[in-house]
Amino acid sequence: MTQNPRLDALRAEIVDVTLDIISLIGKRRNLVEEVAVEKLRVEIPIVNSTVELNLRKAVTERCKEEQLDESYALSILNQLLIDSVKRQETIHETSGTPNAYTCFIAAKEMEQQGIEVFHLEVGEPDFGPPESVKRSLETALNSGYAKYTETAGISILRNAISQKLSNQYKYDIKPDQVIVTPGGRFGLYLAISNEIAPGDEVIIIDPSYPAYSELVKTAGGRPIDLPTHLEDAWNPDSDQLEHLINDATRMIILNSPSNPTGKIIDHSTLQAVTELAKDNNIRILSDEVYSNFAFDKHHSILQFPEINQVFIDSFSKTFGMTGFRLGYAVSDVETIKQITKLQNAILTSVPEFIQHAGTQAISCTVEEREYSAIMNQRQQLMCSLLRKMPVSFYRPDGGFYIFVRINSDNLDGFEFAERLLTEKQVSVVPGITYGSEYSRFFRISLCQPKENLRLAASRIEEVLS
Repeated sequence: MTQNPRLDALRAEIVDVTLDIISLIGKRRNLVEEVAVEKLRVEIPIVNSTVELNLRKAVTERCKEEQLDESYALSILNQLLIDSVKRQETIHETSGTPNAYTCFIAAKEMEQQGIEVFHLEVGEPDFGPPESVKRSLETALNSGYAKYTETAGISILRNAISQKLSNQYKYDIKPDQVIVTPGGRFGLYLAISNEIAPGDEVIIIDPSYPAYSELVKTAGGRPIDLPTHLEDAWNPDSDQLEHLINDATRMIILNSPSNPTGKIIDHSTLQAVTELAKDNNIRILSDEVYSNFAFDKHHSILQFPEINQVFIDSFSKTFGMTGFRLGYAVSDVETIKQITKLQNAILTSVPEFIQHAGTQAISCTVEEREYSAIMNQRQQLMCSLLRKMPVSFYRPDGGFYIFVRINSDNLDGFEFAERLLTEKQVSVVPGITYGSEYSRFFRISLCQPKENLRLAASRIEEVLS
């Protein structure tokens, strides 16, 4: 207690109001759990964008009536919505949804028992790094390149990356717009963590790489799904996108060619997305790690320099260097400075000898074309085999996956993947991994020789029939 009765009374009232808020949060959570149970009973999705939009409008109206800070109130609302989704997911038991890695581990456990398994789950190219990259790695180690480097990466590699991209996309990219990261996924982490604060929203085009949602949640943000559909050739609807944008939207994540669909976003759609982003001051995070496996015309976000953007690429897919853990991000100079500070706080730098191997890889243009041709041949083969089965799919524009829908109401993707692995020793990823709307799908990775793909396809057909 102080010598100021008025101050003491105000503080006591603040305590009472705070405790009332806590009690209301508890009441709200109980209602959310009842909603989750009812949704589960009638089999409807957890997230309803229309309901959320109406709630957001109601909060905005109340802020006007009470003369409250609208942005602050909406930030609190987003935190409540994040909590709601988490609690409903717990009840729906979706937190254990399988992904490519868990499928891979299950297949590996079978292999440890002496069972041969065809790995059509993980996107890990089987061709490995070019021979010159292997030699450069050994040379770098023998030359003593095993020390700390600049956090953003050695200058020779950043110069090589900026020159390659400048030549490819006809836009002058400077080395100080590049940061070398331990893999493309860590580049995604840095970009999201640098931009997203608790309560912020990030729009993700589904079906999507599961790490996007997880990284947004890790940053305290809220992933907002924009579903696309096979019947529409996986084209995102720009009108739907505009409908999802609000004051809390900070980022849109693009992935072209897409994991898992292989869809390349066409120029007109990309232009519509960038215009929405520019008009609403939203940053675009563009994951283009499959761009060197484009079978049709690919358009990069780097061709739209007028918008806030972060471009992500990796050596893992293009050069078969998954274990090297080497990727990079490109953005404006100030953003690169910010995420370099973040990377420095977590790790000193990517290993020096790995960076020298990456520098050599950039010059491997012949192997780059050869690897892309291999994947194109494989997707053509697998598509021809799938056309004979009771399934539907979109022929990929690029990448090395095929996202397949089972044309049967009696078999979903999860059950199919389990049966295929246990009965036929072929490992694929069930479609629900990439969004709740895709339970009848499964994803095939083409990172196997043609003869293995033929054998795996015959076993897929046996289970489907």
